[in-house]
Amino acid sequence: MTEEVKNVSEVELPEPTVGVTSTDVETPELEAEERKPRFSEMSKSELIDALRSIVEEERATEHHEAQAIKGAYFALRNKETLAELEKHIAEGGKPEEFVSVPDEGEEEVRDLFSRFRDIRAAWLEADQKAREANLEEKQTILNGIKEIAADIDNVNVNFQKFQDLQKQFKEKADLPETAVTGLWKEFQTAVELFYDQLKMNKELRDLDFKKNLEAKRQLVEQAKALAENSDVVDAINKLMILHNEWRETGPVAKEYREPLWEEFREASSVVRKRHQEYFEGRKANEAANEEAKLKLCEEVENIVAALPESFNAWDEATKKVIDLQASWKETGFASRKNNAALYNRFRNACDIFFKAKADYFHRVKDEYSENLKKKTELCERAEALSSEEKISVAIAEVQKLRDEWKTIGSAGRRHSDEIWNRFTTACNAVFDRRKAESGDRKKEENANLEAKREVIAQLQALDLELDRRQLLPMVRELQEKWNAIGHVPFKVKDQLRAEYREICDKIYNSFDAKESRNNMRRFEQKMEDIKDDSSKVKREKDYLMRQLEAKRNDLKTYQNNMGFFNVKSSAGNSMLKDLERKIKLIEQDIEQIQQKINMLG
Repeated sequence: MTEEVKNVSEVELPEPTVGVTSTDVETPELEAEERKPRFSEMSKSELIDALRSIVEEERATEHHEAQAIKGAYFALRNKETLAELEKHIAEGGKPEEFVSVPDEGEEEVRDLFSRFRDIRAAWLEADQKAREANLEEKQTILNGIKEIAADIDNVNVNFQKFQDLQKQFKEKADLPETAVTGLWKEFQTAVELFYDQLKMNKELRDLDFKKNLEAKRQLVEQAKALAENSDVVDAINKLMILHNEWRETGPVAKEYREPLWEEFREASSVVRKRHQEYFEGRKANEAANEEAKLKLCEEVENIVAALPESFNAWDEATKKVIDLQASWKETGFASRKNNAALYNRFRNACDIFFKAKADYFHRVKDEYSENLKKKTELCERAEALSSEEKISVAIAEVQKLRDEWKTIGSAGRRHSDEIWNRFTTACNAVFDRRKAESGDRKKEENANLEAKREVIAQLQALDLELDRRQLLPMVRELQEKWNAIGHVPFKVKDQLRAEYREICDKIYNSFDAKESRNNMRRFEQKMEDIKDDSSKVKREKDYLMRQLEAKRNDLKTYQNNMGFFNVKSSAGNSMLKDLERKIKLIEQDIEQIQQKINMLG
């Protein structure tokens, strides 16, 4: 007994808590495709059945599988949509007219996944309550150990009870992660106190220490071997098991305690470092992918924010969106937290774009159809004039039809030239009939030549210094007179028209220059009056900005209309000239408005 008491101070105590908890190493949630690659081989119906089975059987722990099934399903859905688009194009369809076939299973997948989340939430709540109950049970056992350790007089008597309580304490039980480390520290403190007071047979103690030493050395070797494991996730999971075994293994002699633990800790550090580097690398890739996908979302949303207003612009925008969709598919996964939200945002922007495109094409086609119907009616009315007995009545009616034609918009490129040629042919037939009835075409053309030269002379004689309201009616009267005059000899036609256009342009340019100068003088005077009132200056600037935007929209409309002209007749050329002049005037207005805005600062 004396020898045992003498060696009590040498009895080996359990090491401090070294078990791995959730605060030391967290088992990463693997990507669904990494954990369950078999889902990528399933059909959509099989995926729905698999998800339904999880929900109906309430397998709440299979959240990775449920997420993987959902991802695999929508991956198949995306492939189907792409295949439908490719088939649509292969069959001669246009990409912009493509509409994917609705998927009946998509809503079921979303509903099943929502139900699964509810099941898992309930399970997690129940699991947490069970863990807390286990914690209370462990704490009760620990209190019993503490009582035995504190009973100095009966340590030897209570040895078997102490061992039983230790065994009960070490039995597997799920606990709240935040309580594991503290609980084990309390346990080991109580065990250390017990062994400090236990007068234990040295041989028995040394045998136990030797067995524990051998077991812990094996754990050290296994931890070192994990450094060679190419699967860092598998390595960290196995390391957690080794730490649990280390924690549950009894104490060793004091001289081995610290060196052995240091060796085990260093081996663990190697595995943890590889694990950390792996996930930091993956996290960096996910961050880069997230940034790239965010930019793709913004690019599609920018296109949606400024939708095109012409066929060519729509075609160009569609190519950009399709290119962005291809870039999206080439971009890897973003973080689990944001990947689904980014995908929904991108898909929503694309859906808005293609719906707006479909609406635009339907609307424009309806407008073209209505315009074609109106122009066809004008052609029929013009063709009917060939049977009109009085040529003067026919000519007047043709002039009205031509004016009405100008008020009707485009009938589309497909029909524009055809319907215009039909209309001009019918109109020219009436004019040709008038020439034929005159009996002396050359005399008529010479008379027309003199009449048109007289119009040019009268235009040249106008006083350009007169007020616009006085001068403009004179100019328009002479232009109407010019338009009413028939054909002139072919050899002088172009030269004569050039002279006419030159003097008309000179007159209108003088109008424009005079009006522009007067406008700027009035604006400068207005600015002088309000320059000290910042609110009025701001209102004026806002008004000018709205004017500028409206003019730019008008300019875009006229420029688009220019693309519909493909005419060869003199009447068609006249319409084209008028359109070019309107475009020039709008451009001048835009420049002047911009000057005013610049003056406001």
